[in-house]
Amino acid sequence: MAIATRTEALKTLGLMSNASSEEIKNAYKQLSKRYHPDVVGDVSTEMFARINEAYDFLMNNPAPSRKVLGNDESAMVRYASRRTNRDMAKKYEFKEKQRKREKEAELKKASLEARQRKEEERKRQIELEKEKERQVRAMEMAIIISKMLGEKK
Repeated sequence: MAIATRTEALKTLGLMSNASSEEIKNAYKQLSKRYHPDVVGDVSTEMFARINEAYDFLMNNPAPSRKVLGNDESAMVRYASRRTNRDMAKKYEFKEKQRKREKEAELKKASLEARQRKEEERKRQIELEKEKERQVRAMEMAIIISKMLGEKK
């Protein structure tokens, strides 16, 4: 039966799940001395092979590192809590940036609309002034025509 998990390999060597690499080496040395076929005979070759397989598995598949935390469960909880808080802060920051972008887009749109309204108002004002000028010219023409007709009589 091949060893498939780290826990299984550690149990074969008689170690706890939080064993360090130094403890693994020491346990391997002790067990290999105890079960070596040259010392005990052919009776324990299966156990010796299993010990070698477990040691090889552990050396080829090192434990995930717990650099700062070690094996302290409360430190791990604090770390997870900080990580969650950091993730939440990043999420909040992202949403704030998104809101800010949306607000800037709304302000830009409102500004553009205000400029368009102002431009339309300016065009209307220009048209009104032109219309007044036309009316003034028309009245002047009417006065000139009435004077000309009045002189003929």
